Amino acid sequence: MTSLEPVRQVLCVCVGNISRSPMMSALLQRDLGDGFLVQSAGLDKDLAGRPANHRSIDCMRERGLDLSGHVSRWIGSVDLDGIGWIVTVGPDEAREVRAHLKNRPISVIVANAEHGGIPDPYELGMDGYRECVALLDVVLPHVAQQIRTREGDSA
Repeated sequence: MTSLEPVRQVLCVCVGNISRSPMMSALLQRDLGDGFLVQSAGLDKDLAGRPANHRSIDCMRERGLDLSGHVSRWIGSVDLDGIGWIVTVGPDEAREVRAHLKNRPISVIVANAEHGGIPDPYELGMDGYRECVALLDVVLPHVAQQIRTREGDSA
């Protein structure tokens, strides 16, 4: 990729954009690297404007990633122009995203689709968040490879 090529954009989506999708976004950005911009959003408009869950912040801090400045966004407020990929935490979220897209040519991927997605750690305490991140660590390199392969980038 040259500096003149546009940055390829990916959007990670969960329900509230306070736990799973911010963590997914940070980890997928790490896995995709330069040439990609990974953002996140949620499906629940009422949760927009909130900070990341403190457990998400702590889990990412343990990995050297900073979510302390994260502010949740509703997918309806996100400019989808330029987004090539949306990665969701589950099949239900993928159905809602597809309905929201209204025939836009954006590919939707369910992370960990073969096992029902990424379980919500919200009520499971810090151990639940660490398990969620451990699953993301396993799943997201495969998602990144799928995106790179379809983008024609073998890196």
